[in-house]
Amino acid sequence: MAKENTKDQTDQIQQIIGEIVGNDKSLVSVLEMIKLLSDSGSLKVIQRIMDEMIPGNPEAIIQTVDKLEFHEGGVNLASLMVAMMASLSGSVSRESINTVLYNSDELWSSMVDGAKKPENFSLFGLLGLFKDPEIAAGMTAVLNALKVLGKLLKRVNAGDEQ
Repeated sequence: MAKENTKDQTDQIQQIIGEIVGNDKSLVSVLEMIKLLSDSGSLKVIQRIMDEMIPGNPEAIIQTVDKLEFHEGGVNLASLMVAMMASLSGSVSRESINTVLYNSDELWSSMVDGAKKPENFSLFGLLGLFKDPEIAAGMTAVLNALKVLGKLLKRVNAGDEQ
């Protein structure tokens, strides 16, 4: 009986290996992803997270992973990652995000300084600020973004339309 179970397991393993080897493009893609994760150090981070965060009890892991919410969350996360990758593939969006992120210290310092030392503006003083080309550029950028954001959010189907 034990030999029969071992033979069945061996047959299953051979079948799985045959399917993997038969689909070499998928196997190469998976290996390339693993190499990228390994080269970037992300694989070690994932391993450390798994060692520290995942309980040693396999039943607890199975109960967590086997929930519908977990599967739906995974699908939604994958969808969001694809959307983010698509967004970052455009040169304008990539360059804009990089510019803001690589200069974020200046941005945050300016905001904190303004919050700690607020200025009182009269209406005319506030209107005078619009003569500053950087403020005018920032306001125009924000207003253009708000216009596009409003147009895009009108397309969202939140399920509450009647």
